[in-house]
This record gives sequence, C-alpha cells and structure tokens, in this order.
Amino acid sequence: MNNMRNKILMTLALLLTAVTGAWADDTKYNVTFKANGNTKTVENITLPHTFGCSWNDELGRGTGELDVIIQELYGLSGGTCASVFPESDNASVTCDVDDGDNQYIIVNAPFNGTATVTGAYFNPSLDQFNYSLEITCVDPNADPNAITVKWDAETKTGTFTMPAFDVEIAPIYAPVAQWAKVENVDQLPTAAEGIFAESTDSIITPGKVAKIGETENLQGEVKYFATGDKNMTAAQAMAAEGWLSKLPTAAGYERDTTIYVWYYIKGADTPKDEEATAENTFNDSEICAEPIEVKILSNKFDITFKAANANTIEAGKATVTVGGTAKTVTEGKLTGVKMGSEVKVKAKDGYKFRKVEAKKTEKPLI
Repeated sequence: MNNMRNKILMTLALLLTAVTGAWADDTKYNVTFKANGNTKTVENITLPHTFGCSWNDELGRGTGELDVIIQELYGLSGGTCASVFPESDNASVTCDVDDGDNQYIIVNAPFNGTATVTGAYFNPSLDQFNYSLEITCVDPNADPNAITVKWDAETKTGTFTMPAFDVEIAPIYAPVAQWAKVENVDQLPTAAEGIFAESTDSIITPGKVAKIGETENLQGEVKYFATGDKNMTAAQAMAAEGWLSKLPTAAGYERDTTIYVWYYIKGADTPKDEEATAENTFNDSEICAEPIEVKILSNKFDITFKAANANTIEAGKATVTVGGTAKTVTEGKLTGVKMGSEVKVKAKDGYKFRKVEAKKTEKPLI
C-alpha cells in the first residue's frame, strides 16, 4: 500500500475542472494556418472541424478546404493532396485519410500554442512536394487572461502555459468512497468467530461498500492487511507491503494466536473511455483508526483414553495411530493431535472392544 497517498492525489487530479478550458459546442473559433511566410485564417467555425482535400476539378485543381489553404499559402495554381498521410504533433489536431487517399486535418478542440502538421501535396508543375502547416486555434471572444489546461488521461496530469500573471488553481476533489449504511450505521468489516489455525476460512466478515447512485457498481473495494504485530500503527500499516482485496484467512497460522487486520476502501477509478466526474470517480477512504482484533483458535487437541478395566493401551492391549503413524499413549493421553487427523485404536490380537465412546471437551486443551 505504499502508493495509497499518491493514488489519492492522482484520483483527485482527475477532477481538476476549474481551469480545464472546457469548451461548449456552440462556441465559434478562428483557426489560422501559417506556411511559407503566409497565413490563412478560417473564422467562426464550430469544433470539431474537418479540413479536407478532394479530387481535382476539371481544371486540375483541388477544391477541398485544405487544398485551397495549401494553394494560397504556397502560391500554387492547382493540385491536390498526395496519398502521403500527414502527421501532427498536437493531440487536439488529428489527421486521417479515406479509401480514396483523400486527406483530412481535423481540429478537435481548442489548444494552447501551435500544432504542426506535415504532409505531401501534388502540383502538376512542381510534382509532389512536402508541406508543413503551423496551426493555431483561438476563441476570438475569449478572456485574454483565460488559461487552458491540457489533460492527459493516461498519465493523469494537466499541463498549461504559464502566462505573465499569477495563477490560482481551484481543483474540485473526487468524493471519498463511503461504506454502505443500514439504519445510518456503517457496514464495517468485523472479526469472524470460531476460526481455527490453518483454516482457509476467512477471519473477517467483510464490510459493504456503498453503491454508485442507483447502479450496482460500487464506489470502491475494501483492502485488507493482516499482521501479528499488535504495536503497529496506522501509519506503519499504511506504508506496509501486502495489502489485498482478498479476505485474509488463518491458513498461514499453526497455533492459537491473535491477528490484527487493518482495512480501508480503495476508491473506484474513472471507467475507461468516460470523463471523470464526482459520480464515477472516488477517492480512497482513510485507513481504519484501529485494526480488527481476531482470535485464532488452536487446531490441536489432547485425547484422553479411559479404559473401563485394566486392559489398557499402556498395558499393550491396544495400539493407537494418528494419520497412519503409531503413537505412544502416556498416562492415558495423546497431546497435540491436529484437528482433522485420522485416529485409529486397534485391539491386540486375542482382544476386542466391547464398547467405544468418544466425548469432546468444551475447549481446546492446548
């Protein structure tokens, strides 16, 4: 769980909205293309907008919006985009090509700085040549002091260009994942009872995490960390390795002991291909203030043999095996017999048991 605190910060950063530069569908933008010392501005367009090439007209000229822009910037009289796919260095500007090798430059969203697109263009008099366009996109009515943050969903980071004035960022944080409630009581994990050492049964009765709205999806999953260290602090547990979403069991313990189980809710991440919101992204809960104390019972017991007469096991009138191994009975007792072991009592040749009774005590003798 070493990364829990960092995970919280990354989750919170997903919801940085105060300066994200979110844009409305009806906002009009000016897109400017620059090349060869010339500029061409297309005004009042709604994003996303596609600038495409097309087949030549009857005069051998490309008539698509991108054709015309390249012709004006490079002083050409005709031609059209070649089948060489253009490239872009800006995530807000993408390039595409259709089955007819017509090319497209798509401005998907406004962006800071300049996007550079390179491609190829065919002109009858010049043959094919490579072109390079520098593209900028602005909202002519935007506040000149506005800041646009470019969000990278994969790295969960936002980037913006520092202006010539102070900047105040006001993030909106993801809500903390909550426990489900019954009559306003949190449904926290609790200690299971009657668990024996080496058992694969869970030593914890799991807690319940709240659902997301009216869906069946949960706000997160519970993480557990089990330790035998009664003096461990919450901070030490938080930094420890070995946190699991699987419920801890007594499988690794060979005797009666006390186990301390720490827990917290790991908040749900934003679902893939969805925008982070306060309804689908949740922060980790705090680690529990105190661990759950679980008593693990010994799985080893004593067996006391009480004969009704002098024909006892010690007198050689019978033998005892545990798990196929011969055992020596001392003072009528075998100690430390593991629960689940096969115990056989066999009468010596010439003797037989008239009656055998087995009774259990109220608690383990070890």
